[in-house]
Amino acid sequence: MKRTIGRLASKAMPRTYSNLQLLSTMNDGGESVIATLVSLDEQVRELRAELNEVRRDNRRVVELYDLVFARLQEDTPLKATALRLDVDPAEASVDRADDPKD
Repeated sequence: MKRTIGRLASKAMPRTYSNLQLLSTMNDGGESVIATLVSLDEQVRELRAELNEVRRDNRRVVELYDLVFARLQEDTPLKATALRLDVDPAEASVDRADDPKD
């Protein structure tokens, strides 16, 4: 039963299982436990810093995407002009040809 639970835990949570095995084999002096805890604490700090950096980068990408999308909408050379429905389509095409372009 113990082996079955051990195999299941090693497949489901390999990193946690290896950490638990390491902690169970440490001596009772406690020195290695403290060193491990300090090491794990440093790893957590580094991972949090990396996560914050990824979040900042993600915000920058979203801002740049919004800026590019807005710029493309403003500068599109193929902007469609709205047709006036109360005018004959033949006259509308003549009106558009007479309008000065921006």
